[in-house]
Amino acid sequence: MLVKKILVIRRNGFGDLIATLPMLQALRKKYPEAQITLIGSFRGRKLIPYIDIIDQYYLIPKGNKYLQIIRTCLPLRKQKYDIAISAKAGPQKLMNFALWLVGAKQRIAYTDNHWSSKLINNPYPYTRHENQHTALRILQLVKPSHKKIPKNLYPRINSNQSQIKNHQKEVALLLKPDHFNIFISISNNRTTSTLKNSNYSSILNDLKSQYNNLHVVIFHLSHDIDKAKALKNQLHCTSETITNKGMGHFLCLLNEVDTLLIGDGGLMHLAASLNKPQLVLFAKTPIAEWGPISDNAQILEDDTDVNNISKKEIVDRLKRLAKPNKLLPKPFTF
Repeated sequence: MLVKKILVIRRNGFGDLIATLPMLQALRKKYPEAQITLIGSFRGRKLIPYIDIIDQYYLIPKGNKYLQIIRTCLPLRKQKYDIAISAKAGPQKLMNFALWLVGAKQRIAYTDNHWSSKLINNPYPYTRHENQHTALRILQLVKPSHKKIPKNLYPRINSNQSQIKNHQKEVALLLKPDHFNIFISISNNRTTSTLKNSNYSSILNDLKSQYNNLHVVIFHLSHDIDKAKALKNQLHCTSETITNKGMGHFLCLLNEVDTLLIGDGGLMHLAASLNKPQLVLFAKTPIAEWGPISDNAQILEDDTDVNNISKKEIVDRLKRLAKPNKLLPKPFTF
């Protein structure tokens, strides 16, 4: 079958979208000349322009989800897609309905006993597999033989895109040359995956007591500005606070720092897609299903709250993430 047009539907946020990249990259390798279109939701829309293996994208408007799926997908029937895929790690009736509306020759999705599964003509019967990564389950829709995600399909965002590199001069003002620049985020919708200011300052001040050249970038959302300023005042090292200035600026910042100390969530997936060294603190989220797909990520976890993780262990892990000669020890004094 000659494949000219492929449609992929993936709703939800940054982490969910990045979990789809291995499958998208596999499709690009298998069908290099095909046009790949992505339908996404508002939660992940800011990232879509930076995924350069996507040729075209459509956003599902906010509102009644079934009505908006009809408005988005029904007009796309005239595109006559060869393949349409629901990039979900399990069955979802709304996505089955969307693929049927598009009317692609091959409609691929995980299915179950719900009536909507009959709308899928290339079904993959769903079986729950614990300890299997979400991205692998999505990849198996097009590469069923894969038992793990191969390195050449690790999620990647091309940091050389002009809309990312154009922010380098602006980002450089937030960093210090010849310093070990650590990125932290005090904003996370997972409260149990966010270090308290007192723990952040204890960890970073301990690191500063051992090394001369520590610099911290404190990222925060607008509602956490006072919290960010308070942490800055508690640190013994140089630091900068920064809020959201657009996705291109944010990706450039992540790409330019030396390492990240963050809680689990969409941010760790963004860092992994840029192949950045990072220490991720997990609580409650299953690592096997949602861990960052990267050889440069280290993980520490606690069953209930990341604030219970040993601060000494966090400091030791951060030191291991530093490139040789990047952290400059303080001279020994008698």
